Amino acid sequence: MSFSMDIKKELTRIETSGICCKEYELTGIIRAGIVIRKYKGKPRVLFTTENASLSRHLYSRVKELYKNSPDIFILKTRRFHNHTVYRLEFTHLLGEEMKMIMKKMGISIDGEKISYKNIKIRKRCCKRAYLRGCFLAGGSITDPDRSYHLEVTFPSLLLAQECISLLKEFDIESRHIERKGHYLVYLKEGQEIVDFLNVIGAHNALLKLENIRILKDMRNQVNRIVNCETANLEKTVNASLRHVDSIKYIAETRGLDSLPENLREIAVLRLENPDASLSELGQMLNPALSKSGVNHRLRKIDRIAENIRLNGI
Repeated sequence: MSFSMDIKKELTRIETSGICCKEYELTGIIRAGIVIRKYKGKPRVLFTTENASLSRHLYSRVKELYKNSPDIFILKTRRFHNHTVYRLEFTHLLGEEMKMIMKKMGISIDGEKISYKNIKIRKRCCKRAYLRGCFLAGGSITDPDRSYHLEVTFPSLLLAQECISLLKEFDIESRHIERKGHYLVYLKEGQEIVDFLNVIGAHNALLKLENIRILKDMRNQVNRIVNCETANLEKTVNASLRHVDSIKYIAETRGLDSLPENLREIAVLRLENPDASLSELGQMLNPALSKSGVNHRLRKIDRIAENIRLNGI
């Protein structure tokens, strides 16, 4: 089961006591999820999902609030792979009473066209419920082990902008794009997604996501340390090889006795200890020398070798 399906399963199990919150959650599901499709020449008002728990939740919520229930059809499809699609049909409910309910939801249906109007949600708990409904209908989230991306799809720009405005009230900055005639409100930062899950009440999913974020941060930190250590080791090895090459060149062309005593001493130590760090070489001297002091002497040896190569001096 995908991470998105887990979240939606959790959301459908939330016990909501207030009638107003139940109504706004249903409003979010209906506004974000219903479509009109022609079947046998007649327009049909449908809500389609592959999530069994969501189909049961929607069916029960409509029946609970309005003493009526949509028709539900279970379809088997082999597209990509075998799976079940649940289709809830509201066409037979569109009498005068249902039209008034739809109007209250900011929805008007005229033949094959669905129109939306802004709705006012005053209570903060109802705003959470509405956003939860929108995510149940059109939300998805990528596996956080791979990347952070959450989006909610809407059939109308008005609905997308409405969602963005509501999220701002919870200090969540979202963005939207248009794709294939739909409008996607999306979040791409881990903390933004955590905040969103908290708003809609998906607390188990939130804890799971936080655990994944902590593990990923730890892995990234370890990788940074390893990369840094590897780079430092490579730098040390390259410097040691360069020093040894310079010292051997001087020994072959001029002899180490041509070097001043302080340089000759460090040159002999470097040849005897090619794997030692500069700090370790410094500790071998008597008196001991700092890392910068050792580096200064070895750089002098490099310059002497370079001068011999270029000028024979």
